[in-house]
Amino acid sequence: MIEPRRLWADNRGVSETLGYILVFSIVITTITTATAFGFSGLEDRQAAEEVRNVERAFDVLADNFGDIGRYEDPSRATEIRLASGTIAVGDPVTITIGQNSTTPGEAFVDDPNNVTNVTLQPLVFRSDGGDVVYESGVVFRVDDGRSIARSSLPFVVGEEQALVPTAATTQRGSITGVGGERTVLVVGELRPNTRTLHNRTVAGDDLRVRIESSRADGWDRRLRKEGYQNVSYDAATNTVTADLAVDHDGTVRHPEQARLPVTNIAVRFD
Repeated sequence: MIEPRRLWADNRGVSETLGYILVFSIVITTITTATAFGFSGLEDRQAAEEVRNVERAFDVLADNFGDIGRYEDPSRATEIRLASGTIAVGDPVTITIGQNSTTPGEAFVDDPNNVTNVTLQPLVFRSDGGDVVYESGVVFRVDDGRSIARSSLPFVVGEEQALVPTAATTQRGSITGVGGERTVLVVGELRPNTRTLHNRTVAGDDLRVRIESSRADGWDRRLRKEGYQNVSYDAATNTVTADLAVDHDGTVRHPEQARLPVTNIAVRFD
């Protein structure tokens, strides 16, 4: 007579149960990890793509505002999809041209009668994925407080004359900015220029440009990249200065006259 096996003598049922629990735990852990990191990575990529789309829209906006200056178009409008970000006018930016000071500790302009400047309000898009800024014809990308110019400078330095064209954007109306999941129409309108080009011209040796901006580090990198001489960046004051002299094919151009043509553009958000 064959005796029945005792339950304690056969552990296959226990092993199968433990194996099932172990496999199930691995599957659940894998799914949870993949979901957590996968969705996080997907959200990061989505945010980055949304900012890239805004960059492209700002490139179009820069072209449109450039046409206002070149062709004196009365107005131009650009559609920008905000994608949970905000767009508004930013802190004032001042661009100044004058002569270099040879006296240590003094400002770079020697003669207060031979200096000219303009103050403008940049357009700033802010989001969790980064910021995009339109500032006097230049588009900047800003991440973690570090700015990089995505477009070339509009400055032109010749043998005898330097031009520092400026798109002086300012807020129009009571709406300082908009945000949310919407598409905004950024409208720029040409405004009368109250100062003649003669009043925006300086002459002399060692002409320089100074830019006071929250994106001064981005201006600094772009000025150096394009060959401007004696570029100096002061992070404490958010200021960059540079000679209006450029290395062109191994020869440095030192013009003795500089002009600051200004296109006044009033901006509103529709």
